[in-house]
Amino acid sequence: MNAFYVFLGGGIGALMRFGLTYLIQKFPKSSFPIATLSANVIASLLLGFFIALIIKMKGPQADSFHAFWIVGICGGFSTFSTFAKENLELMERGQWIIAILNILISVSFCIAMVYLGRKMTI
Repeated sequence: MNAFYVFLGGGIGALMRFGLTYLIQKFPKSSFPIATLSANVIASLLLGFFIALIIKMKGPQADSFHAFWIVGICGGFSTFSTFAKENLELMERGQWIIAILNILISVSFCIAMVYLGRKMTI
């Protein structure tokens, strides 16, 4: 049954990512990959929050919750592969400063968001 929850959550998370990218593309174009950064930061905040909730859960509902929300929703919504692709493209275009800033901002913000999300329920 958990495989179904991952499947369902992953589809929803991917649609959320698609929607966020669509909305952000309505704004003026920038070299900085803001859609990917936004998705990864939001997913990291949610991940931390859901981890804190699971710690408080008991029994099989914790496994189902983990499968749907963490593996499915957060996994489908965030994207490391797009993050890597966009940074490579920035580097290939000679935009090293933007690539390095994106890497530093993304990693530090996402770690901070997981931490903040965990603290939201404690």
